[in-house]
Amino acid sequence: MAASPTRVDPRSDDSRQMASQFGLLAVCLLILYALVVLAAILPPRLLDPAWQLRFTNALINNGFLGLLGLALLHLAAYLDPANPHLIRRRDNLAALALAAVLGFLLLIPLQGYAVWRGVSNANGQQSSQLRQVTGRISAVRDAINKSASTSDLQRRLQGLGVPPLSPADLAQPLPALRKTMLETLERTEIRAGDQLRGIQPSGLWQIIQGSIRAVLSALVLVVGFAAFSRRRDWSMTLLQSWLARFDQRRGGFGHRRTGLFRRHNRSKADAFLQSLCDEGTTTATPSPSQRKG
Repeated sequence: MAASPTRVDPRSDDSRQMASQFGLLAVCLLILYALVVLAAILPPRLLDPAWQLRFTNALINNGFLGLLGLALLHLAAYLDPANPHLIRRRDNLAALALAAVLGFLLLIPLQGYAVWRGVSNANGQQSSQLRQVTGRISAVRDAINKSASTSDLQRRLQGLGVPPLSPADLAQPLPALRKTMLETLERTEIRAGDQLRGIQPSGLWQIIQGSIRAVLSALVLVVGFAAFSRRRDWSMTLLQSWLARFDQRRGGFGHRRTGLFRRHNRSKADAFLQSLCDEGTTTATPSPSQRKG
């Protein structure tokens, strides 16, 4: 009895070794992604818009590390499908990728909310600082206008916590000193108004550009993680499920359009045939003159 031929494994030793290397590299990239995000969000300040922006930017800007690690793990499982550890690790991370898809979708409104809160807080703080500076300048202006002498002015300024006048200033006549100080206060008030009038349009546009870039990057990461996310009881990935539903809806809409087009063409054909029949009937029927002849 002839011995049965030995079945040759299509996966070579080189493929298995490469799969092991890709699997290790995938784990390293995923751990690196977790460490980078963890370093960016510590210490946590959940209600701080700056922390929220730092959190979303860390997740989005470094999301390629997690996506690349997930892709390499799928490649490793493809190269060595007989390795149970790779298959189990791929399935577990494919299920966790569903949470990543949902998380990146939730980052989009969080990004917009954090930008809005940050801009509002910055404008509110600058408005508060401007009111404080304006109030202090008004108090100093009143003290200058109400002073009867340089010594009285010195006393009033010390009561407001303003640095005392120098001996050279005290030697000046009160009208000249008052004019000089009022002009200085006016320039200070104008400069404070320019610096504390809120975020400039150029700076605001840069913030909006960064927010739009983060939102678009989050959408790209959603599609990328959806391409590798799958539950154990699913036969296809989340992205494939989305595309299948889209094709079904588009196909149903196309069938409806095709049906309407066919009914429209059928009605036109029926009308055309009816006109031909009417014309043939008219031609075949003899006229009264022909009947007489």
